[in-house]
Amino acid sequence: MSPRYAFAELNLDRAAHWRQDASGLLGLFESRGALTLLLTESGRVLVARQEPRLLSLPVMLLRDHFLFDQFSFLGTDAADAPWFALSLSVEQEQHWQAQFDAEALDLRSAASLLPAGDAGAAAYARALLHWQRNARFCARCGTRTVLSASGHRALCANPECAAEWFPRTDSAVISIVHDGERCLLGRQPGWPERRYSTLAGFLEPGESLEQAVRREVFEEVGVRVGACHYFASQPWPFPASIMVGFIAEAEHQPIRLSDEIVEAGWFTAAELETKVGSGELILSPRLSISRALIEHWCLKQLGREPRLDSPARS
Repeated sequence: MSPRYAFAELNLDRAAHWRQDASGLLGLFESRGALTLLLTESGRVLVARQEPRLLSLPVMLLRDHFLFDQFSFLGTDAADAPWFALSLSVEQEQHWQAQFDAEALDLRSAASLLPAGDAGAAAYARALLHWQRNARFCARCGTRTVLSASGHRALCANPECAAEWFPRTDSAVISIVHDGERCLLGRQPGWPERRYSTLAGFLEPGESLEQAVRREVFEEVGVRVGACHYFASQPWPFPASIMVGFIAEAEHQPIRLSDEIVEAGWFTAAELETKVGSGELILSPRLSISRALIEHWCLKQLGREPRLDSPARS
């Protein structure tokens, strides 16, 4: 069964062995089937307007405009066609949009339109290019770096340092906390009114995922958590995270809000259906694992698919 949230599927084999094979990689680049995903400097992805679909251009159309080193290898598709990612300047973005009737969409908007595997490829490319933009200088000595392994490694240009840097993903936990009959949801200060979601936070050094769940929940709402059960994970390239989802069992304690949460409450599955249906409550968008956690918990409680659609806007 396919995940009910974005970026968790990928239509590519990363084929990492090609990254260290310079001549082989050049051969892939020069092959007739090679394709390129185009992204903007701000991390938006170019999408063809007609279908919509990812604007995957043949590399041969781009060779006269860009250098080989500007392309980052992503992997190969089911037909063994190699895929690359390319970041465009503002001027280049406008040119290629006009040339191929495309638009640049933020990744959340693109994910709501694209097939799951394409959304995953766009997320992969965005996260990789974001890391490249932030790895231009060595974190050890400050010297400029040189990208290698087709964009998957940064080498310090200072021979006395010679540090190697690789893409990193920030781990975060996200959990639906429940006491058996009710689940615990909260609202952060910057969110729209009535928007509630599950609780989340980043992993700290030397901390297990389960420890992070217990710490974050207690810090944010003052509730102690006992057992934690892994649910699923979701790449979250905003800019470079992985959301690890848990179902967590709460010990019975009153809510104590922190400065990270302005509102929080316990809800039965039936209450969620009623409040969401009336517009009193707005849940996380369906592209998020937060929404999947809520729907999964409600399904277990109700014994059927929950009705959690917000009322249509007039």
